[in-house]
Amino acid sequence: MDYSPQGQQPMYVVRQVSPETEGAATTALWLEIIFGLFSLLGIGHVYTGRIGLGIILMIGWWLFIALGGFISTITLGIAACLFVPFYFAVPIISGIQARTYMQKTGGTGSWSSVVGVAGGGCLLVIVAIVLVVVFIIGLGALGGSQY
Repeated sequence: MDYSPQGQQPMYVVRQVSPETEGAATTALWLEIIFGLFSLLGIGHVYTGRIGLGIILMIGWWLFIALGGFISTITLGIAACLFVPFYFAVPIISGIQARTYMQKTGGTGSWSSVVGVAGGGCLLVIVAIVLVVVFIIGLGALGGSQY
């Protein structure tokens, strides 16, 4: 057996990441976590340049929230015991994935994509809330007019 330094193979090679890439990776992580907690999961992935994945995550997150809210309502809140931990864990895990992707590719991020997708997503969330409120008020008006 050769125990000399020349015969040893490195166990782990650290890839150097530029400060710009490290900053962008950290930004992607925090964008994903913060926006994910405010129902806009996928913004961190949009920042990394994966716009399609970000939009799919956002729509899937909205469906998950709607389904979780519906099931929690049906079960009188019991299902929320499962829903709430996922609501906090998924944005963190997704943020870590966005950060890792940015570090591997050496990207620097795209704020213009974030503005476009997050702005559109926020607009959709606001429109959905307004429609639900108008619907509820409409149901109240219909129910209140009949004695």
